[in-house]
Amino acid sequence: MPELAALQARIWQLVTAPSGVASALAEESGAEAGDLAGWLASDARVPAVARLDVYAHAYFQRIHDVLAEDFGALHANLGSDGFHDLATAFLCVHPPERPSLRHAGDRLAGFLAEHRAAQPFRERWPFAADLAHFERALTDSFDAPDAAPLRAEDLASIPPDDWAELVLELHPSVRLPRHRYAVLPLREAWDADGAAGLPVAIEPGQALVWRARERTYYRLLDGEEAELLAALQRGARFGELCELVAARLGEEEAPARAAGWLQGWVSAGLVTPPR
Repeated sequence: MPELAALQARIWQLVTAPSGVASALAEESGAEAGDLAGWLASDARVPAVARLDVYAHAYFQRIHDVLAEDFGALHANLGSDGFHDLATAFLCVHPPERPSLRHAGDRLAGFLAEHRAAQPFRERWPFAADLAHFERALTDSFDAPDAAPLRAEDLASIPPDDWAELVLELHPSVRLPRHRYAVLPLREAWDADGAAGLPVAIEPGQALVWRARERTYYRLLDGEEAELLAALQRGARFGELCELVAARLGEEEAPARAAGWLQGWVSAGLVTPPR
């Protein structure tokens, strides 16, 4: 009987083998291939290989189900068979490296966008990488650290002379995922009734994702607001935001327009108290 650590490593190797337990054993040679009976018993009904296969199937199915839950709209739009094939290809390339299943899909969007093994999925569902990236932003936003949002009364206490140098910070839950395809309607359709969405058009844009009151929200940004939030994320002062607005609308309208954006962000809980 091997030592516990070696036994655990062996079980992990066999259970996670992409080709299955029997194929993994067939690829081994010598004593290693024949020692299964020494530490895993067979009986009249279930041989040792079949016993391990139970764990192998459960291992894959559990990760598959977590991915299908985290990427609900992607699962709906690829269909059960397509998503099963995607999960299989993805796990062959990126098996879990951390104990928590929360991280199982960390690299799915990158896999869909870049890996050669994902080429068939890119050809059939060219929007899939954008949708996976957006849905991962939802998960990351929900799990982000908490922070007290800025309140309207906090703004009222700021002296007028301090506004130009005011530096606000986005709430830790805020994400600004970009996309080439219009994937937000796909998630909206899935949120409404778990259905697949309409055909996806090429429509570059940027989304806003954030958490408030234990719920995750998202919406599409227009170009002006996307530019301002990106500047805020970089640590821009309020005076710099006004300059960005002035470049579009003129200096007279800039302060009021920037203040209007800020008021909306405060109402939504997107910003935290200034530094």
